Amino acid sequence: MKKLISNLCSQLESGNDLILASIIKSSGSTPRSSGSKMIIKRDGSIDGTIGGGLVEALVQKEAAQIFDEPANTVVFREFDLSNELAANADMICGGHVEVMLEHLPADERTSAAFNAVNEALRTGKHAVLFTVSEEGFIRERQAVRPCCQLPALQFAEEKEATALLETALKSGSPVIKKIDEILLTTEAFIPQPDLYIFGAGHVSRPTAALASSVNFRTVIIDDRADFANETRFPQAAEIHVLPDFSDCFAGLELNDNSYIIIVTRGHLHDKTVLGQALATPARYVGMIGSSKKRNAIYDALREEGVAQQEIDRCHCPIGLSIGAQTPEEIAVSIVGELIQKRSGG
Repeated sequence: MKKLISNLCSQLESGNDLILASIIKSSGSTPRSSGSKMIIKRDGSIDGTIGGGLVEALVQKEAAQIFDEPANTVVFREFDLSNELAANADMICGGHVEVMLEHLPADERTSAAFNAVNEALRTGKHAVLFTVSEEGFIRERQAVRPCCQLPALQFAEEKEATALLETALKSGSPVIKKIDEILLTTEAFIPQPDLYIFGAGHVSRPTAALASSVNFRTVIIDDRADFANETRFPQAAEIHVLPDFSDCFAGLELNDNSYIIIVTRGHLHDKTVLGQALATPARYVGMIGSSKKRNAIYDALREEGVAQQEIDRCHCPIGLSIGAQTPEEIAVSIVGELIQKRSGG
């Protein structure tokens, strides 16, 4: 989502109108869930995806027509993936999808709203976009940070806007409320979770690449510049080379949406990092290693006064049990566990 919004802003700033397609409601076995987005350009090319296949093709066709409509036009289209049309297209997925298509003009007001969303995501912050439409046209669009004062929306009281904001943040899906003839759409934009990888060796390299491809913001930390560098980790958002691991979390801003994996080159380093990791609010802490290594490190931490309740937060051996052997296979098992945790599993 971060990349999509960044590209959307770049297109608007270059003077290019766009169609933004968003899944606002889905049920059954649909390819993508509510909140998925795609932008369509005038030449028909796209960025992002709302599931591919039949629905995406139909939306692209619809977008071509909406470009001929006035700026700020908004339309809603429903697609039944369990009907004869889907069957004739040889689709396995079945279900119902409702898509909102907005004609975004390359003007100052539209750019300002999406630039605010983009800046929030770029800095790892949440953002909520309020869009007010009437009779098929967008009248107002404002982006806010959840922790800040809500905007003075013309068609909604502050209490009502607050409730919609909280619902959107909790569900992760667009929330649409009809107020007389007005539609108020509230969309939450959630930043990529930070994945802090301690150790820049043979396992961390494919793990970082795979994690980045599934929307984790990767941060590499090691005490070896020969290993922790842009050549080996071109996709990393940050790379930190430390003198040692004794104070390895200094300067890092972790929160309850942060993930930590520990894959250093030795048991002592793993223990040093784990002891500090368990004192953070990170959502996930995982450490590579055998059961024997894990038990030795846990015993040492208990002797140092670390509570068993904190030690129990650590996932070790790390990763899903898939019989992984090579660094690349181990990366798949680790990232699979990260995805499972992120999705609430």
